[in-house]
Amino acid sequence: MRNPKIITEHWGKIDPLKIEDYLNVGGYAALKKFIAKMDPQKALDEVKISGLSGKGGAGFLTGAKWEIVAKQKGEKYFICNLDESEPGTYKDRLIAENNPQILLEGIILAALTVGAKKSYIYLNGNFEKAREILERAIEQAKENKFLGSKILGSKYLLEIEIFSGAGAYICGEETALINSIEGNRGEPKIRPPYPTEAGLFGKPTVVNNAETIANVPWIIQNGGGRYSECATKLFVLGGAVKKRGVAEAPIGTTMKKAIEELGGGMQRGKDFWFAQVGGAAGRLYLEKELDAPITGSGAILVVDKTANLYDLLLSWTGFFRRESCGKCVPCREGTFRLNEIVERLADGEISDRDKEAMLDILWTLENTTFCPLGKFAATAVRDAVDKLGVVSTNYE
Repeated sequence: MRNPKIITEHWGKIDPLKIEDYLNVGGYAALKKFIAKMDPQKALDEVKISGLSGKGGAGFLTGAKWEIVAKQKGEKYFICNLDESEPGTYKDRLIAENNPQILLEGIILAALTVGAKKSYIYLNGNFEKAREILERAIEQAKENKFLGSKILGSKYLLEIEIFSGAGAYICGEETALINSIEGNRGEPKIRPPYPTEAGLFGKPTVVNNAETIANVPWIIQNGGGRYSECATKLFVLGGAVKKRGVAEAPIGTTMKKAIEELGGGMQRGKDFWFAQVGGAAGRLYLEKELDAPITGSGAILVVDKTANLYDLLLSWTGFFRRESCGKCVPCREGTFRLNEIVERLADGEISDRDKEAMLDILWTLENTTFCPLGKFAATAVRDAVDKLGVVSTNYE
């Protein structure tokens, strides 16, 4: 069966500022089906059957997360994570800019399924265009009775609020995101308790990535079983490929296929060196490793042999040095020291002592930091050391 375009089908074909365009292509049919023929448990069952998992990188099963919150009583919250502050990733922003109503419909369905009456869109504060589009989309959804009290004449109600963050990478982590909405410093919390038990304002909370949520209307409308057979993923292609940008393709697509088919292959005169998959925190893959399926956020940076690896290393380490929240010493000091050593490496002034210190710092970041940011800071540099011989004396 040919894989449908679940998220991007109508990009460029509808006006994101006109809800009528979304309605004309079947928009809100899933919500109408939910109201008329389903209940929260049935919707939850469909999401579980679908096998939908987080599209932000962690890959946790969406239905399992929803079920934990759905079973609990009292006040609950649903949060759409649209922070997306990692270099090389912009798929979630494009969902909001090209088809905001599919995101809102997904949020509404998700919130009603878990029993939340208040939802937040945690938006990267730098996404001014996306905010304007989403604000207009929320107004139109209210005017058409898809939001507010007595949704489509039913017993259901939901309020959606946009919360603009400061563009901090750490706030993509759900507990740091929750801290930020509560007015606290954007830094991760100790777990347990997990947000599904005690999240926003101490209440059970679901946090899902925007791409994850945008799949929900299709699942409710077409069934979890069908989705499990034709699920797709958004891939962000950059670097030395002919076609850069966001493409939608089946889950399980290999790196080689993504580069050759979605990206159109290498640019003329460019020879493949390696691909970084997963943004600045992503692993590095050599040509012999490209037959593996893509996992994580789906961002692919294709690097050719003319690229300056030192510039890339400075970019990666400088980003994590800047974005470390400073909560724990290994990350705060480790990212700073790693960036310093890479600066000397780029200047050709690295010593044997620096090389030894670099390996010690990488181990510390990988094994002792409070949250995954420290580990992410080490990922690409570790691969540059192990696969590209970046600190070897015979490095080319």
